[in-house]
Amino acid sequence: MSERRKLETILLANKLVTGEQLNQIVSYASAVGIDLCEAVLQKKIAPPEAVMMAYAESLGLPFIHIDDISVDEGIAARVDPMTARQYSFVPISIDQGHVLLATTKPIVPDIADELRIIFNLPVRCVICTPAELNAAIVKYFPRDAARVIKIERSKEPVPVAKEEKPKPVEPMNEAERKDRLWKTVMSFNFAFAFIYFASSYLFFPRWIVNSTPILLLLCFIAGSIAAGIAWRTWSR
Repeated sequence: MSERRKLETILLANKLVTGEQLNQIVSYASAVGIDLCEAVLQKKIAPPEAVMMAYAESLGLPFIHIDDISVDEGIAARVDPMTARQYSFVPISIDQGHVLLATTKPIVPDIADELRIIFNLPVRCVICTPAELNAAIVKYFPRDAARVIKIERSKEPVPVAKEEKPKPVEPMNEAERKDRLWKTVMSFNFAFAFIYFASSYLFFPRWIVNSTPILLLLCFIAGSIAAGIAWRTWSR
């Protein structure tokens, strides 16, 4: 088997770039932190198809046109749209016990392992142009794919919850206001009397029990709390 050629060698051999252009592109790729293939595409020095064919050869992977292949939508539907968009690939078919992934660069090993579990088959990348890949992702993995799949599986209209408007609160009549006031006063009196007469049996320090002003203050506080609770409870 002949040794695989580097992308730089293929680009020069196919006269896609000159030596001077290649040096400039290598410097640019290093400066912005991208690979050589992406730098050539960004500079638009050569046709994207020719660049991607050279890139595929340098990786030892096949180059394809997605438009010439019938994508198996059943296979594509098994992949989460967010994952396909994030890692830029489209499963297209099964070939010789492998799921073929159309992409512009090999996917990372971790994602390859996850896909192997999903398909119960190993995956293999095939290279295509960025334009074809983007078009395929838009077609097979639309941004609202999750909602579309859910509706198709149920085959029933999705009910839309109606917004319930709060019912208007009617003002209290005179009898209700008097009843609320009576219950509030009774709650105050009961709490006040309870604290005053039961203080000797509660866990109060002796200096509080023996000090009438302090004890009355505590009774007033307890009565006020009880009255506030009663007022809120019996208000609309």
